[in-house]
Amino acid sequence: MKNFLSASILLNIGLVLYILLWGNFDKQPVEDEYPESKIDTMKIVDEKGMEVDTVQIVMLGNSITYQGDWQEVLNRTDVFNGGKPGWTTQQLSWVIDNFIETHQPRLCFFKGGINDYTLGIKTQRIYENMTMVMDSISSLGTKPIYTTTLYQRGVVDRNKQIDTLNTRMEEFCKLKGYDFMDLRPFLCEDGDILDAYVLDDNTHLKPAAYPQWAKAIKPILEKYGLD
Repeated sequence: MKNFLSASILLNIGLVLYILLWGNFDKQPVEDEYPESKIDTMKIVDEKGMEVDTVQIVMLGNSITYQGDWQEVLNRTDVFNGGKPGWTTQQLSWVIDNFIETHQPRLCFFKGGINDYTLGIKTQRIYENMTMVMDSISSLGTKPIYTTTLYQRGVVDRNKQIDTLNTRMEEFCKLKGYDFMDLRPFLCEDGDILDAYVLDDNTHLKPAAYPQWAKAIKPILEKYGLD
């Protein structure tokens, strides 16, 4: 019995020594798993797959924003394309932490609303979502710039609703001290979007529209010393 007990004790001691000496043999220290050199070379990639330098500007919106080649039209590499095709204003609020809190940009240009109208969402609800997004961006230390919802070519009744939404958002921006950027003088005329700037679906923009959009952005960049 004593011999059995002694053998059992020796076996247990042997197992403990094995675990201590060899159990972590193949395990690398944490710093080796994520070497500093690797972290330093990690790239910021936007929603369109473009590499971005230190993010100064986020373009937050739906497919109309997504389709813009912002680094090209603004001639800079610090612009993050945060366009989410098909997304509503409420859905766009879901990525504020990812796009704004993560990158801490100086400015965020926010544009949305047309997908909401397509889904039958009322102007009041869209307005509430938009003001929530603007306030959320501001609360993170980034300047939010409201970008007007654009018309759908030939859709008269909806375009009147869009005008109502933009007017309410302009009043909200004045009240909160936010920037209001109106695209209508650059792309629209007589309450409708110009044929030269809209695709056959009457909603999405032709490439020629984006340099015009960039012209609207330029004074905002100058205001904040980012020109």
